[in-house]
Amino acid sequence: MGLMSDPVVVTGLGILGIPPLPDTALLGQHAAVLAGAARHHRLLLQDSGPATRLASANEGPAADVAHAYLTGDGGPQHQTADLADRFTVAAAGLVVSQHLVEWIGTLVAAAAVAAVAAVAFAPHLLPRVTVLARRYMTLLRDALSRIGRIFAALLKSPQARRIDTVAGRLHDTWRASRRLPGGGYEPRIKPTTDQAWIRRNGTDQVDIANTRYRDLPADWQKENKESATVAVRLVSDARKRGDDLTSDEFMETASEKVHVAWLRRNGEWAPPEQQLPYRELSHAEKEKDRVVVREALDP
Repeated sequence: MGLMSDPVVVTGLGILGIPPLPDTALLGQHAAVLAGAARHHRLLLQDSGPATRLASANEGPAADVAHAYLTGDGGPQHQTADLADRFTVAAAGLVVSQHLVEWIGTLVAAAAVAAVAAVAFAPHLLPRVTVLARRYMTLLRDALSRIGRIFAALLKSPQARRIDTVAGRLHDTWRASRRLPGGGYEPRIKPTTDQAWIRRNGTDQVDIANTRYRDLPADWQKENKESATVAVRLVSDARKRGDDLTSDEFMETASEKVHVAWLRRNGEWAPPEQQLPYRELSHAEKEKDRVVVREALDP
């Protein structure tokens, strides 16, 4: 931003104790790179069409499995299309971010000029100018923080997004029993050590029952996310092998693996009835593991 390098603005920023804003041209450059990546992936998708049609003309179990993999949710065609879409959205988001930073930067620059004028002609106004400039900077930090979280979500892989979806379902399943007749859930207040969440919310106490999974602090997302990660990978691997995901055999095998992974994470504090091997668990305890697998199987 050329405006921020103006000598008067630089002097004013020094008076206000505000560091210069970053060069927004970098945001534009990153947006151009992402837009180019999106175009590249769309060309790859177009080029893959003839090859896929040729492969689909073959017959036999191996050809069917190969075609299902290439065109399925976890196949290269789906992943390429997904990347192209996410790169396109991210590029557009960076352009919006660039305009936002430049707009707030103009306000901060105006406050810096006002600070210089206040020092020279009306020192009693400097505290007001300082408060105003700090408000602008808070606005900028909050906006960039929100944009950063949006970009982080956009750039997640399809499997990572799937894990988040399943983890959210597990959280909703847990809190369903706490549903109140008039709406909401019976509160469950817990402390958090997630410093970023604490800074955003101004407290280290979170009502995990009345908070959506995506809004939970990281330490209260962790267990559902770990379980979801195991189950999603099990389902994905089984689908690639062509296993029957509707069979009792798959459900029990996957549920046992979910239980084993849970014990590795929580075995030190787990009660005796949960420390047993899966085959020796009660029906109720087995159902806890099966729920994780079912959520991963649901579309």
